[in-house]
Amino acid sequence: MRYRALRIVATVYRIIGWIVIVVGILCSCGFAALATTAPGSVGGAMGFGPRVGMAGEVIGAIIILVIGLLYTGVIGVTLLAIAEGIEVFLDIEANTREIARRIRELPGVTPPTPGTPE
Repeated sequence: MRYRALRIVATVYRIIGWIVIVVGILCSCGFAALATTAPGSVGGAMGFGPRVGMAGEVIGAIIILVIGLLYTGVIGVTLLAIAEGIEVFLDIEANTREIARRIRELPGVTPPTPGTPE
């Protein structure tokens, strides 16, 4: 197997990407739930104090949830895309090597001598 280190790096990026997605979703939901159960938490953090009421707490929790999920999605999908990009380059290399091998096997094709440009 060629380029084993790159395959390992792609696998690590893929694993980290899925971990980020799962943990990010759980944390976003947890923080949103915490914002609705802890009175004054979102309003207090925004400087409104107790004037916000329950509707403000729910709106704040929804904002926390949406921003957390968007951030998680962007980071997680980026890590997965990096892993896929590495795999694409490895596939291109393997396909190019296979095409070169098949061309050399064609009748009437002589391989170039070493050291000459192809």
